[in-house]
Amino acid sequence: MKKIISTVLGILFAFILNASVANAASEVRVAYFLEWPSPNLEDMNKKAYSKALGVPVKWTNFTNGVAMTDAMLAGDIDISYSQGLMPYINAVKAKAPISLVDVAMEYGMGGTTCVTSNKSGITKANASELEGKKVAVPLGTMAEYVFTESMKIVGADRKKMEIIAMDPEEGAAALVSGDVVMACLFGGNSIKSATSVGKRLLTVDEARAGGIMGIDIVSVTNKFMKENPGMVKSFVELTHEANERYRNGKSDLKAMSKESEMKVADMKGTLSGFKFLTPKETKKSMKSGNLSKFLKGFDTPRGTVTTKFLP
Repeated sequence: MKKIISTVLGILFAFILNASVANAASEVRVAYFLEWPSPNLEDMNKKAYSKALGVPVKWTNFTNGVAMTDAMLAGDIDISYSQGLMPYINAVKAKAPISLVDVAMEYGMGGTTCVTSNKSGITKANASELEGKKVAVPLGTMAEYVFTESMKIVGADRKKMEIIAMDPEEGAAALVSGDVVMACLFGGNSIKSATSVGKRLLTVDEARAGGIMGIDIVSVTNKFMKENPGMVKSFVELTHEANERYRNGKSDLKAMSKESEMKVADMKGTLSGFKFLTPKETKKSMKSGNLSKFLKGFDTPRGTVTTKFLP
């Protein structure tokens, strides 16, 4: 009898093992942003993720977090790195099968901002003049959140503006050409282009004083998370190792610069406004800190966030 039970258990174990191997990903597809530098881009450049996860890791750049969600729902992306929090919130409120597993970074208005053209003469002092005018905003993104909160601070009614949905690069180009009087955008190169013909509606300090803060996260499809928990854990762990390397001043800035497609000097300027949290800080943010408060403020469904993959 014992021999029969042993044989049955052996067959069952082999079945489970084979099923696990069959479900294991042969490639991991990761979404990320250009013009948005982060320490783990060095590991991307040096193919450290492929080594850590044990399979090829394919990185694809996207223009905004909404497009990342769409790609995840289409089955084209497994992990979105540094997805904006608002695109994630909107997705899970619509019952998208994705989960939040890490905080990529916290940042102020240095990396996401609204810029008015010098030609328009519009500043925070007369911001109500934006009403009736064309403004470029990447809808559904953290830049839209910044736009909405900024309008509350300067006393302008967004409902009275002609809002044109544009990605940051398009918005910056429209501001330069004079097609819009204000562009809300993110990304070092796009902001640099916009500020060549305009000024930030709110300075970084003014925005911080007004309570505006951005959070980018790491999201994963539930299917990939369920079938490849070890890969998710390895991805998160390697990302935090990169963050620790950066905090210690040991990052390869040239490698990061190459993958973000930014000049090192411009990249440093953007990075100065980012805070890459330690695992302990991340867990606190997810459970009771900035991230938790942000999610509760937008009535985000519970159960969409997990800290089990943190180092």
